Amino acid sequence: MTYNRFYFNIFLRIIFIVFTCILFVYFIGKEDNVLTTIFVVFLILLQTSFLIKYVNRTNRELAEFLLHLQQGDTSVVFSKENIEKTFRGLRGSFEKINDDLKQIKKEKEQKEHYLKYVINNIKTGLLAFNETGAIEFINKQAKIYLNKKYLRLININNLDKELIDVLSNTGPSESKIIKKIIAEDLYYLTFSASEFKIDNKKVKLFTIHDVKNEIENNEIESWQKLTSVLTHEMMNSITPITSLAHAIKRYLKNDDVLLDQSEMSNELISDIVENADIIENRGVGLLKFIDNYRTISKLPKPKFETIEIRTLLNNIVQLFDNEIEEKKIIVSINIQPDNLKISADQGMIEQVIINLVKNSIEAFTDIQNPQIELKSFIDEKQKMKIQIIDNGIGIKQEIVDEVFIPFFTTKQNGSGVGLSLSRQIMKLHKGSINIYSEPNIQTKVNLTF
Repeated sequence: MTYNRFYFNIFLRIIFIVFTCILFVYFIGKEDNVLTTIFVVFLILLQTSFLIKYVNRTNRELAEFLLHLQQGDTSVVFSKENIEKTFRGLRGSFEKINDDLKQIKKEKEQKEHYLKYVINNIKTGLLAFNETGAIEFINKQAKIYLNKKYLRLININNLDKELIDVLSNTGPSESKIIKKIIAEDLYYLTFSASEFKIDNKKVKLFTIHDVKNEIENNEIESWQKLTSVLTHEMMNSITPITSLAHAIKRYLKNDDVLLDQSEMSNELISDIVENADIIENRGVGLLKFIDNYRTISKLPKPKFETIEIRTLLNNIVQLFDNEIEEKKIIVSINIQPDNLKISADQGMIEQVIINLVKNSIEAFTDIQNPQIELKSFIDEKQKMKIQIIDNGIGIKQEIVDEVFIPFFTTKQNGSGVGLSLSRQIMKLHKGSINIYSEPNIQTKVNLTF
């Protein structure tokens, strides 16, 4: 009914305009009615103007409302007086939309305020910047770690050279640790990078942590374990040496008086020589132990060259041909792609893999169908891996982490140096070594470059 009234009003206004146009045509041909003709033209223009204003009144209100919404302004309201009665039903609907948008905006502002509060009060530094180095976002903790707590930071190029190098050269999914003195306090800062796009703009996001406590705790724990192993090993040598030296002294003295040569029997001399031999052997063992310690504490810098993985692994397997044949071990080599290469120190990496293959061969005690698989591939993080997999006796879960401690060994005649040395060599190659073992099922050693 209301829309019919609107159409009726439009129809009446058009009829009046048409009627006025007829009057204009009637009077335009008569010279004595010039003023009347002008007045009729004025009426036509006035009526047309009223018609346009009548039609566009509501349109303007709606256009203004939508424009305000587009600009994020939800404070606009409709005026009852300015809206045509026939369209006032729309007013309620649009005001409901307006109220809903106000509520959504309010909730969004509350969430943004909460999120900003959380981000600025967490103990993790957050830093995001674009390809030009312009900083998109930085929280309070990141400013502290970058030693810019009270300064406005616009671009990463305003930082010192070491930080610029870390932020520029750390790729996605990579991490780097640096030592930094900030306000006379020492920090161990770890920078972890990720990358994403916003409107075709590449943004690099860094999370920054201080891992000083963790590193110090690990160092203390490692030194305690190493000290325990060193103490145990040295006591094993020093205790019998002391005991045998005391026995020799007892053989050569009687009530603190040295025995005369004539008083020494051949049996006594034989005992003294035997004890001296044992002391010498233990001394040699102790010197070898110290030499091993010196070996793992002073490794040379690696000399990098391009190595073909398949050739490397084939040559290593050939070194163990006799043991493999004797124990009837099935050895397989799987490399994807077949021409995979790596930049490394060939001698060092050979030493690592030889030690691991040797460990696998020695792990086949009462194992049926012994198998060793050597694999190499690029993982999902685009890092090159070499894996040594066997189905030997494996390593118990509780001591997996301890096998990398210098001189810790599960073998009766082992030195406990091999895996510790392997870890240090991998560190020098900016890589890592990890062991996953299910005893008597599968043991997998990952070398990640």
